[in-house]
Amino acid sequence: MRYCRAGLFVVLSTLALAAHANDLDVNLGGNAAAIEYSTNLTNTGLEGSLGYVHHTDKVDIGSVGLGLVGNASPVGSPLLFGVGGKLLFLSPKGNVDNGTAVALGAHFHYVWPSYNRFAIGGEIYYAPNIVSFNNADRYLEFGVRAGYSVLRNAEVYVGYRHISGAFTGTGNVTLDNTFMAGLSLNF
Repeated sequence: MRYCRAGLFVVLSTLALAAHANDLDVNLGGNAAAIEYSTNLTNTGLEGSLGYVHHTDKVDIGSVGLGLVGNASPVGSPLLFGVGGKLLFLSPKGNVDNGTAVALGAHFHYVWPSYNRFAIGGEIYYAPNIVSFNNADRYLEFGVRAGYSVLRNAEVYVGYRHISGAFTGTGNVTLDNTFMAGLSLNF
């Protein structure tokens, strides 16, 4: 399993470099690490993403996302908002079988107008039982973060992420619940 995780990390990193990524986000928590690559697929705001979350004791989660991202108000607004979905591949540790889910959700990123180096952001994605398959019965992911742009295209941030799911025979399980530090690169 360790080689599988390392292989997925290499594949995601290579795709990010080969496709001239718009955004590469990496964050680390106490027992968790995550990487996400996202890019604009069209000039109309359609965005695609690939992601991977690893928690040493609880879960591995791979995701493929698609959504619309744009200014929530007039062009040039400091608030970017996105809505869309993620296809999730869940591999919990222990005696729980793998599952898949289709989660719908939203995310935002707000840059303070008076001091444009500070930003806040957040996201929420949810998959009820009707769109959770195999062994998965439900999925919930949410997070918040505050960041500072150290360069024009590089933001460091701190945040909090919570991921939980329900699986056949186990009920609700916390898969990740961590404070994190991260780096977001736009190029």
